Amino acid sequence: MKNLIYLLIFTFVFSSMKAQETIDIDIVKSKVFKEKKESVLNTIFKDKNNNLYVIRTLENGKSLLIDVFTKDFEKINSYEHKLKKRHQISGGFLDGNKIGFIEYYRNKKEDKVEAFLHTSNKDNFEFVSRKIFEVGIDSYPTFFESLFSSSKIDRNFKGNMSFSKSGNYYVFNIDSFDKKNEKHTILVFDKEFNKLWEKDFQLPYEDRKFQLQDVIVSNEGEVFVLGKVIIKKKKKKKGGKYNYELFKLTKDKVMSSKISVEEHFVATLELDFDTKGNVSLIGFYSNKNDFQFKGVCSFLINSENLEKTNTYFSPFTEQFITDKYGKKKDKELSNVTFKNVSYDNDGNMIITAEEFFITTNYVYTQYGGYTTTSYNFDDIMVLKLNKEGKLIWARNINKAQTSGYFSDPLMSFGTAQYNNHEYLILNAHKNMGELSGGRIKFRESFLWKATKRNTNLYMVKIDDDGDFIYKTILHNKNEETIFNCRYVEQVSENELILYGQKKKKKQLIKITIN
Repeated sequence: MKNLIYLLIFTFVFSSMKAQETIDIDIVKSKVFKEKKESVLNTIFKDKNNNLYVIRTLENGKSLLIDVFTKDFEKINSYEHKLKKRHQISGGFLDGNKIGFIEYYRNKKEDKVEAFLHTSNKDNFEFVSRKIFEVGIDSYPTFFESLFSSSKIDRNFKGNMSFSKSGNYYVFNIDSFDKKNEKHTILVFDKEFNKLWEKDFQLPYEDRKFQLQDVIVSNEGEVFVLGKVIIKKKKKKKGGKYNYELFKLTKDKVMSSKISVEEHFVATLELDFDTKGNVSLIGFYSNKNDFQFKGVCSFLINSENLEKTNTYFSPFTEQFITDKYGKKKDKELSNVTFKNVSYDNDGNMIITAEEFFITTNYVYTQYGGYTTTSYNFDDIMVLKLNKEGKLIWARNINKAQTSGYFSDPLMSFGTAQYNNHEYLILNAHKNMGELSGGRIKFRESFLWKATKRNTNLYMVKIDDDGDFIYKTILHNKNEETIFNCRYVEQVSENELILYGQKKKKKQLIKITIN
């Protein structure tokens, strides 16, 4: 077909890796289409007819764009929702034949924020809207801003809305600012966005001593809230001067459970449900401070009664330290940020993380000087924990990437899961190298910064034992756009979509894992 480009790709496998393992993929690229303004990919959905619904926002935040493509990337429909002043978009979904999104309006005249649900049949884009709730600014002065904030290094299209893994429940967390007490309002909706219940709850902590970590909703419509509670220094002699507290909220009651980090330091915890619907809290720990990391910690909690079933503090393995430094070193890591937590068929947890940090430098000139900011996306870490939360293996992939702007599409990496394997997708320098001990590195240096001309798009496959192979998918110098690997959309069990753009040029690519 004229509109499609199918690529055969050469596989590189080095000697220390399993010879029988390969990366078998098919690739389809859309035609390059041109638009005057740059846009940001929010999410992609696939319907039962294999049509793709691509939701984007313009970088200036003034429009929401929805484009529909066939499985062969033929565009069959488009819709643009223009935003008025003091309006913001947050959240999008596809449910059967219905497509929708949430829009917030800051009503200054009445001093409140109103949330509107827009829905349409997915085939005609005739949207109708209705107000689903409103929030008074006097009680919740930072609510509007909190919708679009995130502690993670990825985009956060949903803001403070989250949904159950089944897609049957949505929860909105509204955090009130109060110097005396931590206050929250939780609103739970069904998949039709009918409000099921609303609960205000107040915690016996000063607002500044409670740091909200996350809010999630189960497949049964129960809400779990995780917070970090700062305690008095004299009450704890070793480790971090804080504990974590998990709350479970239903329509009729609130339960809570305190989680001690013991003598360790645990800067943050990721809140999730395991394959059995119980709560998992995963983080990195240190014996020195909140800014270094000696290993991974896990707390598994029964979702019915909030009783802790397992707690592990597992130091990084010797293999991991060798991957990273080339030899055994007694050294803790720093600047580690969670990327993703997934589960294999046996209930084991696969964690991906990345070293990320920001540096600033002052450049002196004859006229004075200026400050430069660099965003550093370095080594990739992949860890496997068993279903009890104990570390099985940990691997490090050496990477060094630096850019002057955070949203550079050549930076960082994306993840996918298929057939009990973890996949990483990244743009990196074409002169990537092989290291001793079966290690690989994706490096740039002061001599060769990553550009479109000197980078490739790679895929790395990690098996059950932590062994990996890699494959070159594209040579970026031959492409009209740069595909942003940081935001990989897995639209089915084995199909991945990436969005590419370069100025006015836009393009999509589908990677099918065989």
